[in-house]
Amino acid sequence: MSTQEMITTRGGADAQKDVVRRTEPALLVNLNTLRAIAAIAVVYSHITSEAGLHLRLSIGTRGVDIFFVISGFIIAYIGSRNSDRFFLRRLIRVVPFYWVATLALFSVVLVAPHLLRSTQPDIVQLLCSLFFIPRETAYAGMFPTLVLGWSLNYEMYFYVIFSLALLVSKRFAPILCCMAIITMLLAITASGAQNPSVQFYARPLVFEFVFGIGIFYLLYWVEQHRAALQEAAAGRICLLLVLLVSLVAIFYVESQQGFGLPRQISSGIPAFLIVLSALLLERIYRVTVNNRPLFLLGESSYILYLIHPYVVYGLLRTVLRGEHHSLPVTIAIIVILLAVSSAIAIAIHLWFEKPAMVFLRRRILGEGLPRADQMR
Repeated sequence: MSTQEMITTRGGADAQKDVVRRTEPALLVNLNTLRAIAAIAVVYSHITSEAGLHLRLSIGTRGVDIFFVISGFIIAYIGSRNSDRFFLRRLIRVVPFYWVATLALFSVVLVAPHLLRSTQPDIVQLLCSLFFIPRETAYAGMFPTLVLGWSLNYEMYFYVIFSLALLVSKRFAPILCCMAIITMLLAITASGAQNPSVQFYARPLVFEFVFGIGIFYLLYWVEQHRAALQEAAAGRICLLLVLLVSLVAIFYVESQQGFGLPRQISSGIPAFLIVLSALLLERIYRVTVNNRPLFLLGESSYILYLIHPYVVYGLLRTVLRGEHHSLPVTIAIIVILLAVSSAIAIAIHLWFEKPAMVFLRRRILGEGLPRADQMR
């Protein structure tokens, strides 16, 4: 991997920056692996859901929680390194494929509305979807035109708040962002607001952005004490155990409906530990899952997350029809659907998303291919 720059800031009114260059694995290798795992988990959950194969063991939706914690960390990390035109960079990263996919789906609904169950040719909903405004409808609840775009509504909310925090203070933007998110949640809750679009921003999921920002500060502390931490012989094993146990826990707890706990506790805390331990393994001990196909799947996870319901349900309703299957056939169907969804996502990433980002960065920002740390 390429040489990485890690910028640390010392205290004082005129904070001085030390740039330390090290030849080492990029900081985000393990995060890309986690993205791949989280995306595959969400795909599995839809394959095995009531709308899919309707299996008893249908878990994986908590992959979204892992994504949100990763996003909290990534945005704080990117914002601390390069805050120049931050919001515009985020738009270039998120908007192009989402808009193309949303408009394409809307076109399908206009021509053949019977093909889709939770989407209608609603122009108001289309506009709200394109501009990341949550809106409740009688036919789809709080889901936008492209159903999994609901999570992007949270992401864009997060980006807006972080961008405003950057305007106030680049140094303290992550902390200001956390304060704003929590204040907004408490204010909405205290107000007793009944509007679903307002209540949307008071859901427990928003805490997971705060968890991710917390990881950013923990990693900063680790950077200052890395030499001492590397001497802890049992540290590597402990972190591996935390990672594995947390991965098992987040999906087991999901299978038990969170044991009745709030989602930021039942899923947010395991997601926090998953992301933190993966980053510490890489940062302190250079332990990475450096597999090119898995890394590529992680890079394509945004596409995979958004398109897979249409691939999965489309194939289940047209090609892989049938009410009951033997266990070997069921396993084969799951593997096929995972593989096809992943292959399509990777193809779109390589042939559309990546070229589109290069083009837009060159035309708008005057830059070339985004670095790994600028990827979602």
